[in-house]
Amino acid sequence: MTRQSRQGSIIEGPRSVGAPNPAVVNAAMAEELEAETRIGPDGIVRSATPDTPSIPLVKDIVPTYRLDGHVTIVTGGSGGLAHTLSQALVAQGSQVALVDLAVEKLARVERELREFIKVNKLTPVNISTWECDISDPQEVEELINSIPRDHDGLIPDKLVHTAGYCQNVAAHEYNSRKAEHLVKVNLMGSLYICQAMTRQLIERSKRRRSIATLQGSIGEAVPQFPNASFVLIGSMSGLIVNTPQPQVAYNMAKAGVIHMVKSLACEWARYGIRVNAISPGYIATPLTKQVIGASPEGLALQEQWTSRIPMERMAEPKEFVGAMLYLLSRSASSYTTGENLVVDGGYTNF
Repeated sequence: MTRQSRQGSIIEGPRSVGAPNPAVVNAAMAEELEAETRIGPDGIVRSATPDTPSIPLVKDIVPTYRLDGHVTIVTGGSGGLAHTLSQALVAQGSQVALVDLAVEKLARVERELREFIKVNKLTPVNISTWECDISDPQEVEELINSIPRDHDGLIPDKLVHTAGYCQNVAAHEYNSRKAEHLVKVNLMGSLYICQAMTRQLIERSKRRRSIATLQGSIGEAVPQFPNASFVLIGSMSGLIVNTPQPQVAYNMAKAGVIHMVKSLACEWARYGIRVNAISPGYIATPLTKQVIGASPEGLALQEQWTSRIPMERMAEPKEFVGAMLYLLSRSASSYTTGENLVVDGGYTNF
């Protein structure tokens, strides 16, 4: 297409000043196309380039889940799920900073982790334990600033955030202070830990000047942390309404966590920081098994839960290890951010 002025002169298009004759251009393109393609015996047009590409190395294709040289913060570290996930982390070479308010339980988890390393003849890694109220932003900030001192100065760039709790209370009877506290722990605590870790990464990174787009001006490069990966434990409760137990505050908090993950992922993608969530269904942790098995009512509740799960059973903690390692590994999930990976045995499909 060409466009003409009112005087009839061409002001743009292939015949404008300095442009080649279109007939010559078309002929040259046809000749080049013919040279670059060939027709195989099956009649399929193929490029002139060899069918067999250069052979890549396995490490360039198959992801690794090793986490050597990294510090992973695990909140809610004394819980059954966190315990299993921490075992997987040390098995993959990650140093671990366990965080919880239950200090005595945390100490037991640390001892068991060291025994796990010994029994499995793994390379020892640094394990530290920390008492922190995740709903207090000041405590969280102090925690994040303190952890590197116990890990040879390494700044934590991996997070597995399991801290949180659930209450089953009828919505119209829910005490406002109790509801607010649950939301602050489950939702705001998730924000506080992500904020503090990101601030530390940015503040302690080496800043360098870059060439600005405008001549004569000076720009500063945006710091990049391509290994940084935050994995938050959401819940299928952020997507559906559990039954028969009433848990409005927990449901709304977990829904907030899932959307917060998406928001942070978009905002921090410029830094290379990936933020994702894993939303479990019902998990048969040791504590859950104990509660369910303590009464006929508990067993009846479990029966109602499993009747709604297509796989007809609750999950074991180890069934979340694969999802966690995938999201933490740069080589496995470098293009995954803002994702909510639902691991619920099919519950939310109904």
